[in-house]
Amino acid sequence: MLSKVEKYIKEHHLINPGELVIAGVSGGPDSMALLHILNKLQLPLGFKLVVAHVNHGLRTEAAAEEQFVHDYCDSRGIKFYSCQVNVRERAEQEKRSLEEIGRECRYHYFADLSKKLGASRIATAHHQDDNAETVLLNLIRGSGIKGLRGIRPINGKIIRPLLSVNKTEIENYIRENFIPYCIDQSNFSTDYLRNRIRHQLLPLIMQEYNPRFVKSLNQLADIAACENEVIEQEIGRLWAKLIIKEQADEIILDADALSKLHQAYQQRIIMKALFTLHGESGWQSQDILQIKGLLAKPGSAKTLQLKKGLYVRKVYCQIIFGSKPVDKPAFKYRVQVPGQVFIEETGQSYSFSLCESKNYTAQAGDIYLDYDKIKGDLYLRSRQPGDLFAPLGMHGHKKVKDFFIDLKVPLSERDQIPLLATEDKIYAILGYRIARHAAVDATTSRILLVKKTYLKD
Repeated sequence: MLSKVEKYIKEHHLINPGELVIAGVSGGPDSMALLHILNKLQLPLGFKLVVAHVNHGLRTEAAAEEQFVHDYCDSRGIKFYSCQVNVRERAEQEKRSLEEIGRECRYHYFADLSKKLGASRIATAHHQDDNAETVLLNLIRGSGIKGLRGIRPINGKIIRPLLSVNKTEIENYIRENFIPYCIDQSNFSTDYLRNRIRHQLLPLIMQEYNPRFVKSLNQLADIAACENEVIEQEIGRLWAKLIIKEQADEIILDADALSKLHQAYQQRIIMKALFTLHGESGWQSQDILQIKGLLAKPGSAKTLQLKKGLYVRKVYCQIIFGSKPVDKPAFKYRVQVPGQVFIEETGQSYSFSLCESKNYTAQAGDIYLDYDKIKGDLYLRSRQPGDLFAPLGMHGHKKVKDFFIDLKVPLSERDQIPLLATEDKIYAILGYRIARHAAVDATTSRILLVKKTYLKD
């Protein structure tokens, strides 16, 4: 078995000469076999080994198991590192399972220790039976190809040298080499789904249908991993075409182009957006279906609130993934003519001046109104519920909200667009349209000229 693991490490380039490897060791039979093998391979493969142990504090034996691993390492001159975490307390606080929190704590500690020591690899004791359980578990949960890959030999710094062997081979190796280990009785509890798969479902299938079922599931995982790699390459190419904006807290994609892709690619692109912002764990197929449903809806102001504080919005030709938006603050500034207004809330600046109609020649970007048709004190303000507007070129009035919808102004921008208004009438939506009753005509004497100046003077 030793030579088999050594060959697997070399074939998959799991460990390179000169690297520091952290072995995650619980004290159970699998991890103790891993430790024994890696210790023997240190010199032949030219790497350095240290051990990390996480005491979850869930069982009375936990302290004894930590001491057991420490003593084993000490007797063989292997550096030992450990930490203690209160998994139960955290699970209760976060309303998550002990299994999930325990796994998260282990990998966080391994990652932190790796950074502190400058380790290149973190080895865990997952073997072929574990991989078969994972594939079957993901199949039961309705996973796609990505989930059917199971446990991979290498994932970032994490390596799994024992994926080259099955549980029986490990048990034989332990017996032949007189390797001591601890027994975690919780591994036999059927309270956990994985344990029921391990102790009930897998044995039943192997006994009644296929005695080589573990091998078959590992073969399925390898095929799925190979096909998934090809799909991921294509997703990377498509992602580059779809991406409009990508930041740590927000991703914007071309919704029209995304909606034209094959359903399989749509799902993968959506998954990539979710994973990029909030990691791979916790998402379900229902989340993907909801987002695909949103993608199919026309118009703007369509929003989904998902778990992890994530929202997804469809804004015309864009689909936006990000943190829940903060309401834009309302603003209202008195306008002096001539004068200038800087809007602190938006960073916009506008100048206001008067000129004689006979001396004025319109230029691109100018906003100009008949000053004598404006009655009352002028303000620059943000929109308010129920605002009505009489756009030039239209009969009657229109809600400002509907005006923005017709022009497909993104919802996130609407509260930042300044309205030029008196207390009871809107005379212009700056940058878009002036009101009919403030339009310049043949009788106009004085023109109110509004220019966006961009800088606060």
